[in-house]
Amino acid sequence: MTQKSDTTADSVAEVYGQFSDAGATTAMGGNIHVGYWDDDPGVPLAEATDRLTDLVADRLDLRPGRHLLDVGCGIGVPALRIAVAHDVHVTGITVSRQQVAEAAERAVGAGLGGRVSFRLADATDLPFQDGSFDGAFAIESLLHMTDQTRALKELHRVVRPGGRLAVADLCLRQPFSGDDRAVLDGMLRMYEIAGINTPDQHRAHLAAAGWELLELTDIGEQVRSSYGHAAAAFRGSPSPSTPARRSRWLRRPT
Repeated sequence: MTQKSDTTADSVAEVYGQFSDAGATTAMGGNIHVGYWDDDPGVPLAEATDRLTDLVADRLDLRPGRHLLDVGCGIGVPALRIAVAHDVHVTGITVSRQQVAEAAERAVGAGLGGRVSFRLADATDLPFQDGSFDGAFAIESLLHMTDQTRALKELHRVVRPGGRLAVADLCLRQPFSGDDRAVLDGMLRMYEIAGINTPDQHRAHLAAAGWELLELTDIGEQVRSSYGHAAAAFRGSPSPSTPARRSRWLRRPT
């Protein structure tokens, strides 16, 4: 694992507050994750980030009335989109008080205050009873956690048996060295990323937490255009020489 050992919940909350204050969140359409493009590079970033949200939701086997946990909910845009599209309930968690307040305001403004809620919580110590959720999703949030196995165990505990977890996250295809390594280290510092796993490390964390892996899909080429867009949105982010991105679709054993 490529790791930054001094990342904390407070430092992650602070950096996302800075992004929001600088207008980067608004520039990305309210989503704080990469976009997804097929063969249509002209699609705007905001639309492309919604596409990634839809891709994650499609892997959750959703049915009306189900209750999902959004791990690292940002300002609530993915949770609200999924709630509307699939007629489900969503509880979002984040370590940022600023994000909780803005997400809650968005839910009320969208008329979804009864179905979508947000609260301050750490994924490594979830304030929910066992089996509280039908499924969960984590879009670019596990990489901020120094103990990803512990977080995955907590998700395994609060998702009912047979429920699914969908994860979109960074993954190292190969080791970095030289200038590329310097760019990667700068990205870890700037975005308070605690760790980026290899595919085998992802599998090991999931197995240790009790998850059954259904699918591991490399979508690195489809999200590559994000980094140029994000560099502009974040006002000086590192260059687009980045790790590959993979998505993971998992099921809690019955």
